[in-house]
Amino acid sequence: MNGSSANLITRVIRVVRQHHLFQPGDTVIVGLSGGADSTALLDLLAGLPGFSLRLVAAHLNHCLRGPESDADEEFCRNLALRYAIPFESRRLDVKEYATQQGLNLEDAGRRARIAFFDELRVTWQATAVALAHHADDQAETVLMRLLRGAGPDGLAGMPYRNGRGSIRPLLNISRSEIEAWLTERGLTWREDASNRDTAFLRNRIRHELLPLLEQYNPAIRERLTATAALLADENDLLERLAGDLADRSCSGDGETIRCDIDLLAGQHPALRRRVFRHLLGRLAGNLDHFSGRHITALERLLESPNPNASLDLPQGITAAREYGSLLLRRPCATPVPAADEQLIAGPGRYPLPGGGSLTVTIEPAPSALSPFPPDSAWFDPTKAPFPWLLRTFRNGDRIVPLGMTGSKKVKDLFMDEKIPLPQRRRIPLLFSGETLIWVCGLRSSNLSRSDGSSSRVIKAVLAHEPAWRK
Repeated sequence: MNGSSANLITRVIRVVRQHHLFQPGDTVIVGLSGGADSTALLDLLAGLPGFSLRLVAAHLNHCLRGPESDADEEFCRNLALRYAIPFESRRLDVKEYATQQGLNLEDAGRRARIAFFDELRVTWQATAVALAHHADDQAETVLMRLLRGAGPDGLAGMPYRNGRGSIRPLLNISRSEIEAWLTERGLTWREDASNRDTAFLRNRIRHELLPLLEQYNPAIRERLTATAALLADENDLLERLAGDLADRSCSGDGETIRCDIDLLAGQHPALRRRVFRHLLGRLAGNLDHFSGRHITALERLLESPNPNASLDLPQGITAAREYGSLLLRRPCATPVPAADEQLIAGPGRYPLPGGGSLTVTIEPAPSALSPFPPDSAWFDPTKAPFPWLLRTFRNGDRIVPLGMTGSKKVKDLFMDEKIPLPQRRRIPLLFSGETLIWVCGLRSSNLSRSDGSSSRVIKAVLAHEPAWRK
């Protein structure tokens, strides 16, 4: 192995450790298209020193190029055989799927891959899904978002790890380095002719815009990637500051959020805008259809001389001034119905219908389980297997509380904790199969506790509306 190859491996290992992408012995799904990027990713992870990963190759046949698509699938199947790892594949006519869903081809393919990989992660109880995006992809993404219009969130590019359990170990490796690695290893790969089709914006950026920009700065790809990394760190800091400010200046019950206008008005405009995005995400569960003009409209409402001004926002959310307060309301502000259910398929972040979220991660078992905050819980993966079900309280629900051997009515638990009746239907209950493993924020089950016999634990963290249940 020459010096450049050893350096590439060292850089990948540094990224894995710095961003906590996986641990030795973990099961990792590898998204395998047969192209140079994913072929190199599989080869690198299969031989990554000190990790001994359990890999599963996953290929989605988009059925867009007829025999060529089938040949890609066969190439990936043979590649998995070469590395003696399991191979999972699925055929989906992405063009037909796009028509049915009213999506463009790129978005339809992306959604189909996410659904496929999410399903496999649960089936194989995998720590993560490894994707082969590299530094050149990051540069293209930043430019594409800049052209379409984006704030710091978008210009931060793709993260090394996202909330769905997808990881990108090659994000700081260039395409030329990847091809040099494959050539040195004597590995071949498939070329997708659609990557040269300039009907797609990303391909126009790759083949037309970036070469033009290189005439002004030959290192433009590296500069864009470095800028994205810098923005990602600063974006993370601003998000934390915005969350702290939201907690200080706002309160709510999941249906309505009331903010102190004087506290918000005295803040830097950039931080205020972050707070508004934060609040909208909490109420709606996502930021779909919200744009910069809606944030600007909230800014104007905050500064309006009219003490009773109001504003309609996407997803049925309304905003209104009530003298010294700014109110944001969900549509039809009614309690979450008792029958409301949500499937928790595996690790990831799940927005909750009543506001807030549940974040689930798989982590190495600590040497000693110390007491954890009320809104967090640890579970043994063998005692609380996925999928989980999250729902609200029903009469007759019972739990075996941590430290006990007998069961207890959840109703009695609520009475012991002096939970008001209107709030009881709002507290999520988490089930693994038929077993209630956590009355969220109150008590976990003795039947699913981690006793140190497993090398991994499942950690669940509940974020209220966000931390406003006061």
